[in-house]
Amino acid sequence: MGIYGFWGEDKSTKSTLALSFPKPLVFMEFDIGGFARACRNLPHLPIKDWYDQGLIKYEAYPLPMTFGKFDPTKLEIRPSKLVVGMKELFYHWATEYVKHLQDPDIASIVIDTATILKTVTDDCYLQELQEKQLPLDPITGLGSDKKSLRTQLLQIEYKEPNSRTRGIYYNAKSHNKHLVLVHHARDEYKPMPQRDGSMANAPTGKRERSGFATLGDSADIIAYTYWDDKFKKPYCKIELAEVKELEGVVFETPTFQKIQSAIDMIKGM
Repeated sequence: MGIYGFWGEDKSTKSTLALSFPKPLVFMEFDIGGFARACRNLPHLPIKDWYDQGLIKYEAYPLPMTFGKFDPTKLEIRPSKLVVGMKELFYHWATEYVKHLQDPDIASIVIDTATILKTVTDDCYLQELQEKQLPLDPITGLGSDKKSLRTQLLQIEYKEPNSRTRGIYYNAKSHNKHLVLVHHARDEYKPMPQRDGSMANAPTGKRERSGFATLGDSADIIAYTYWDDKFKKPYCKIELAEVKELEGVVFETPTFQKIQSAIDMIKGM
């Protein structure tokens, strides 16, 4: 049992690879649409058959509409600084997640995407802090603590949501589950020299995994997935692994079984 992080561009078969993990499997989807695309029979994976047989359970966790007050008669949207619905979404998801951890029949849990789950976890805590400031003064807009309504977490305050994220990951191991974390890709930013001689964060032209920055501390494997237009096949490249010999290995039409077989061969099992 282990923790696996897969990331890549849109439609690079991240979810498809995740669905190849041992069954019964629960697919907990925040990024609505990926499961529907992946849930079809492919030459190397009978995903639709697994779903029809009840070996894959699907759960949707759509993000709440957080655009503030909306008056359809005036077609006017008045944005609100209040975070709404994120705490409720996180607690609902966490309740179901714990149930799956405690279910002895569940072998694998997929979170698609862990990028969005990290946002939900952070905003859940921000909502909790905002609610401590309520009610707001209708004239000044100040919270009950006489301060402006906070709109983002301070750097030091990320300790709490980060601890919750680590708890999510490590509890999967303690319950002997495969936890598969699907991630989006984003532009990589690093300190770069500017024209005026100063240093500032700027895009490097490369892409990186978007999500919990220290996932590598707890993950057994992190891999980059991509689609090769020339060969019309999916691939994944192992970037980080507990079995160091696996790092840098590229798998064609990757599946859990292919990766596990390579690990077993390296370990001499």
